[in-house]
Amino acid sequence: MENDRPLITVVTVCYNAVAELEKTIQSVLNQTYENIEYIIIDGGSKDGTMDVIQKYVDRLAYWVSEKDKGIYDAMNKGIDRATGSWVNFMNAGDVFCNNGVIKDIFEYNDLSNFSAIYGDCYVSKSDQLQYLKASNIKKIQTQMPFCHQSSFIRKTRLRFSIDLKIAADYQMIYEYYRMNGISSFLYISKPISIFDATGISTTNNNLLRKEYGIVYKRT
Repeated sequence: MENDRPLITVVTVCYNAVAELEKTIQSVLNQTYENIEYIIIDGGSKDGTMDVIQKYVDRLAYWVSEKDKGIYDAMNKGIDRATGSWVNFMNAGDVFCNNGVIKDIFEYNDLSNFSAIYGDCYVSKSDQLQYLKASNIKKIQTQMPFCHQSSFIRKTRLRFSIDLKIAADYQMIYEYYRMNGISSFLYISKPISIFDATGISTTNNNLLRKEYGIVYKRT
């Protein structure tokens, strides 16, 4: 049986996110689960983001501010520093839906047979919240069935392709599916995150579909 309280790594990547970052940091640090390491990877912000990070630096397992090759390169940097059994990516502007989410999932539950855990989310757009239920994992063959903010992935073999702009998370999850099968994915029928729908992956469907096509050819 897996440790009753496995170490969970939460990674936040950001760039010039002074207006959005603090709510994300507080959402992570206010979790009631007691075994979390928090990592922030900043892309060399110039807008005051570093002032926000400095307010919480003593509660971070690791942070860095340096130029990167894009969001997935930054996420890979977070993976390199992660020591947890499970990794979640909660980017600037995104939050957990409540302070007890991680505890509800990981405290005392035996998750040793699973490679990925995912749930539902709220989508935030124009100050409105819309509930978005995750799809059946079988739909991974044609689309991303859940948002990455509402998932926890085992660190084993976790890596993102930095040549993709917005679909590298889909490629990584699709590869997990092909390697481990449906039974390795655990669906939690509850909301896990609230994510900001103004990001590039939700506003550029043409690029998203193009990169989906690249993923299909690779796999």
